[in-house]
Amino acid sequence: MTLTLFLLALAAVFFWAGFMRPPDSWQHRSQAAFVVLLALAGLAGYFAWREARTVGELAELVDPVPEITDVTYVPSAAEVAAISQFLASVPGERRLGTTQGQRRDLAQRTEAAAGEAERRGARQWLLKTALSPDSVAAFYRHAAPRRGWTVETDDAPWLLLARGDERLVLFVTDDFPRPGTKVLYGYAISRSRKPHPP
Repeated sequence: MTLTLFLLALAAVFFWAGFMRPPDSWQHRSQAAFVVLLALAGLAGYFAWREARTVGELAELVDPVPEITDVTYVPSAAEVAAISQFLASVPGERRLGTTQGQRRDLAQRTEAAAGEAERRGARQWLLKTALSPDSVAAFYRHAAPRRGWTVETDDAPWLLLARGDERLVLFVTDDFPRPGTKVLYGYAISRSRKPHPP
């Protein structure tokens, strides 16, 4: 949220420089900077809002790891596909190190992968905890925090939990060189399950 407020403050400065000040040679650049900073502030605000919801979303499935010190928002497959589509629409032959045809191909492949991820209900969450990797694994070996999930695979750094056709994969790794542990949760429905009718 701090980044969002900083970008909004900076956007206000460029609003003044681009729209309120007497015209000069920097006016158009200031106006463009205002628009870009406003867009970035909106994106940062959206990410901050999603990060604030991360623990609650994960708690709908399983108890989140205790002693959380940081939460990182992981975009959904649909959001990644939207970004890819936007990049594919950027005009010019050599932008971002690829041709427009290569970007369109990447966008189509990303959209297909996003569609499969959507059908499987794929979601991810990334948390950081003060616990050690062994303590995180030990936490999920107990039945209470798993809330009905069974341990299918317990092979560090992976922990695979299953509940019917649902799978919850935990990738547990230390946050070297900083203290603490990162836990990446990945949820999906197995391919064998047929989608619910609309």
